[in-house]
Parts: sequence; structure tokens; C-alpha cells
Amino acid sequence: MPQPDIDRTNPWKPVHKSEVFDCRYFVTRSDSVRHRAGEPRPYTHIRMKYFGIAVVPIDEDGSTTLIGQYRYVLDRFTWEVPRGGGRLDRPPVDSAKAELSEETGYRADHWLHLFNASASPGVTDEIAPCFVAWGLRQGEPHPDPVEQLVRRRIPFRDAVTMALSGEIGDLASIASILGINTRLGRGELPPDLMALLREEASSG
Repeated sequence: MPQPDIDRTNPWKPVHKSEVFDCRYFVTRSDSVRHRAGEPRPYTHIRMKYFGIAVVPIDEDGSTTLIGQYRYVLDRFTWEVPRGGGRLDRPPVDSAKAELSEETGYRADHWLHLFNASASPGVTDEIAPCFVAWGLRQGEPHPDPVEQLVRRRIPFRDAVTMALSGEIGDLASIASILGINTRLGRGELPPDLMALLREEASSG
């Protein structure tokens, strides 16, 4: 079906930019902006200095590993795929490799960038590059000393169930897991990765 012409130009014009808070990880700004359809208005938002990396590791029998931890900001325990931060001036896949090793001990021979996810684009410009990794080699996890992590290895199909049920609540984790599952159903993953996941699905 033909798509109608869409105006993709920027309708916002900054009138005044003001930094309210600056730290190692982000800058909070309270700007005055004008939309071409209206009057000037305040716009408070957060500009990130780091990516929020997400990695779904797939091992030799098609299982994946989730990370459980208590998130201070959410004030609750969560299950997620391996997550972490990466500097904007560093290739996202390098940060993904470092986070996977740190939280699980895995090193991967193969990497696929799935997409860049954004959770709250009206509030922050944070982007979460999402990856799937396979051809795993096990090493020793080495998390930050202040991180109390629980590792949970499960069949990939169970991770899909957790993402759909809400047991996994992190949006980058949900998007990554369901994105892999959708591409698997369409036959759009690398053949060796599809073979791992289809073998796991048939064994269940």
C-alpha cells in the first residue's frame, strides 16, 4: 500500500537552552522552545552521555541467560537480559562485549545488532543499542563490586513467555527477546543462530 507523504522535518526551534544539572552520566536541561504550530513553552529533558546496552546471549543448546538484580530507581527486583552502559564515543558493540563478559563471563564469536531502542523519547534522548550474541565461550563473570547479580539460564522460549507475561519489565529486554523471536519466525536470522533456536524450540 502506498504511504502518504509524511513531513519529517523538525518543527521545534530552540529559543533558549539552560543546563540545570550536569553529572558524569547525563545533563538535565530546561529549554524554552517554540513549535511551529504554537507559542514558546518550557521543555525539561535529559541528555545522556552513555548508551544503555542490551545483549541477548544464546548458548549452544539455544538457551539464554537473564540477569536478576534489585534496581534502586525502580525500588524492586527485576529480570533483564545483560544490560549496562557504554560511552557515546565508543562503538556500541565494544560496550556490549564488555557488559556480556562482566555480567555472565561469556565471550561471543558472533554478534548481530538488532536495533536501537528508545524508552521515553519525550523525556530523554537515551538510546539502547540491542544485540544478540552467540558462539559463546564461558569465562568468569566479574561484575562491579556494588552489583549483586543473579544469573538465570533458561530456554529461549521461556524468555519469550516472561517478556509477554510482564515478568520481564525492562523495555529493551522485551524488545530484544521478541525481536529475535519474530525474526526467527520469519527466517530472518543468520542460519547458524536459527538452527540453535529451532533446535531448542523442537526439544521443548
